[in-house]
Amino acid sequence: MRVKLTVAYDGTDFVGWQRQARGRSVQGDLEKNLRRLTGQEVSVQGAGRTDAGVHGCGQVASFEADLQLPVEKLAYALNNLLPVDVRVLAAEEAGADFHARFTPSRKEYRYFMVPGEAGGPFVGRYGWFCPPIADIKLMQEAAGLLVGEHNFRSFCGKSAVVTTYVRTLYEAELRPAEADEVPDPLYRLAAEGKVLMLRLVGNGFIYKMVRLLTGGLVKVGQGKLAVAEFARLLAEPAEQPPAPAAPAQGLYLWRLCYEANGAPTVDRM
Repeated sequence: MRVKLTVAYDGTDFVGWQRQARGRSVQGDLEKNLRRLTGQEVSVQGAGRTDAGVHGCGQVASFEADLQLPVEKLAYALNNLLPVDVRVLAAEEAGADFHARFTPSRKEYRYFMVPGEAGGPFVGRYGWFCPPIADIKLMQEAAGLLVGEHNFRSFCGKSAVVTTYVRTLYEAELRPAEADEVPDPLYRLAAEGKVLMLRLVGNGFIYKMVRLLTGGLVKVGQGKLAVAEFARLLAEPAEQPPAPAAPAQGLYLWRLCYEANGAPTVDRM
């Protein structure tokens, strides 16, 4: 049976989604506990390879196994074995042509900032307490330029291994987040209008792309990078990003959409 999982995780203590020689990975935790549950060697494929410290609300994964329990009971059984910072939100049988990584039509990432706020000791694990921003409207103007097909070479990590830097963004918006649009630890600050959200929906993302775009947009908002220069970096890709990448803790793989299977359910963390 091929199974589709919708997974949420707090990325703080993980080396990222992908299993590595050292350190905890989300993929590794899932595979280890599926092995305990099924008695089989299971390879779990994820739709997005989030980096160390990045969170997932609607990550999708798929695997094949000979299940000895009904698939509708799999999420409950796995959650009884998994550590508390990984939760399986849903499990369902998938078609033979379904593959979590290769069949999503759209991916949505969200990045949460709390400009100029000291914040509490726990909130900083789930958002970026970034420097004060002088002009959010300039950031919004620059974010609007991201919609469409672009070469994002100026906004990806040097170690990115891709055949092309071209990606298409269908939606790009930057605005104060509503309380029901953020993970639970940021709820109060969002209700007070203090959380700024960058929301990006596209057909694919490159290593550190969202974090470097966020860093560049904050620089625009601080008056240190002109909107025209931001636009030029999209039209004429450069080797050096215009600003450091925003910290990992503010980034969330929020949801994935599959044409045949619909969008996975997303719960707030």
